[in-house]
Amino acid sequence: MRWKVARNYHTPTEGDHAYTTPIVIQHQGKEALLVWGAEHMTAHDAADGKLLWSCGDFNPESIANWPAVASPVMAGDFLVVPYGRADRGQPRLHGIKLGGSGDLAVAGHRVWKREDVGTFVTTPAAYKGRVYLVRDRGEVACLDPATGQTVWSNAFPKASANFYSSPLIAGGKLYAAREDGVVFVARVEDKFELLAENKMGERVIASPVPASDRLLIRGEQHLFCIAAD
Repeated sequence: MRWKVARNYHTPTEGDHAYTTPIVIQHQGKEALLVWGAEHMTAHDAADGKLLWSCGDFNPESIANWPAVASPVMAGDFLVVPYGRADRGQPRLHGIKLGGSGDLAVAGHRVWKREDVGTFVTTPAAYKGRVYLVRDRGEVACLDPATGQTVWSNAFPKASANFYSSPLIAGGKLYAAREDGVVFVARVEDKFELLAENKMGERVIASPVPASDRLLIRGEQHLFCIAAD
């Protein structure tokens, strides 16, 4: 083990539960690791774990049972952080300007916050300067990461199943898998246009992964590899 750093933050019940994925970035010419959990975003020097900056105060009302499930996404110089419980009508979405040191919340790096849109499980996707959300019930939104404003919004066909798989964007097309095994394909660069619905025949929870010119989709019982003819 090269290093280990404690992140002991006081949180409400379940606020210290995190299922998120860290992000590797460049900070002042050095590799750094972004970690989201316990209601704090922290940046650490990848060489020794030294805390470079932190940003807290994501839950000033101290609402219980808000675990961090969806991971943040980086779009240019901005970090978009989903939080709250969108599945219970309590979404939160924060925009943080990267850079600086110390407490970014105090330094004014939290540039916007929205309480009308967000995700609980699915991680947003970044593509060509925009951030795309596939919400837990299939609503889709394209946002400007610098302002948080909605560029456009739409939705996949409704069903009783939720979306737990995070979206993937490649070649201007968004791929999103619903829990019941339907994988949607939509064009999203300028506007939303549903292109296809593919029934995999089994539940899909895992996120699709690109590999060369192929798409890997892990279902409940099989691993699917999708390729062009």
